[in-house]
Amino acid sequence: MLEIKELCKASFAKYGTFINPQELGEPLGATTEDPVQFYPDRLLLTFPTSSVLAFSPIIIRPRPLLITDIEYHEYTEELIGGFSEDVCFHVAPPGELDVSTIEVFRLPATWWVRFKRGVWHKAPFVLTSSEVRGLVALPPHTYTADCHVVELDEPIAIANEREA
Repeated sequence: MLEIKELCKASFAKYGTFINPQELGEPLGATTEDPVQFYPDRLLLTFPTSSVLAFSPIIIRPRPLLITDIEYHEYTEELIGGFSEDVCFHVAPPGELDVSTIEVFRLPATWWVRFKRGVWHKAPFVLTSSEVRGLVALPPHTYTADCHVVELDEPIAIANEREA
């Protein structure tokens, strides 16, 4: 059973980056007391196959915390986040899939995470009994043109400390 880890730069750097909207650093051309504060370029993505980025809403309903499949994108990165509640997601390093390297991280509500090209991942899981809404950002049609999915031989369970 896999434990859910907290996101931190050291443990997540090999998979991508993340942003906590509550910890943004200093705003550009403003102070933290100004009514409008702009924080540019806090999360950068590369999309070598497209100059267009599509934001796709995603609704995630409660389901068993079992990893049954995993995917990667060869040519593009992926951004997920803005979820209405905390979720968890699984990842594995790029290259040939080794299920023993799969890790699970908690993505707090409103945070965003960027997956590097080739990083194995799949849709998040909710951690409560509530439906969760968020966004996925990819170039249009990545899900049909650059999505390599592998079904696992055996499901991998995720331990949910919130249910303990």
